[in-house]
Amino acid sequence: MAERGSIALTDVWLMAILRIAHEVSGSGGGEALRAALGRTGYATHRPNFTASEVRALLAAHPQLLEDWLAYSEDKRTEGGWYVLRDGEIGQVLKPASQRSYASIEEAVAQFIVRELDHWAGLPT
Repeated sequence: MAERGSIALTDVWLMAILRIAHEVSGSGGGEALRAALGRTGYATHRPNFTASEVRALLAAHPQLLEDWLAYSEDKRTEGGWYVLRDGEIGQVLKPASQRSYASIEEAVAQFIVRELDHWAGLPT
């Protein structure tokens, strides 16, 4: 991971990806999810980060965690994934996909990666 000062360059584009939940919300402008994925270069960057790195940024920026919980709660489609505040993630109509995590940060991190991979057409 390249460093510039004390901020990893990976964190810069990963933060842009993590802001997608806010940007696609009504309060953030209502950008289309696929447009946000393209703008941030999600598919290109995806091989370079893990859910653990996402979790660390969520822990450092609690508003991002809340943005993703709100995104999941506001979804109007059965496609993709969901996350619940009790740490469960899954896919609607696919009970075998359900998983529970000990911390909400881990659950949301796993949700983000799976949800964005799904909509970017990446294998999960």
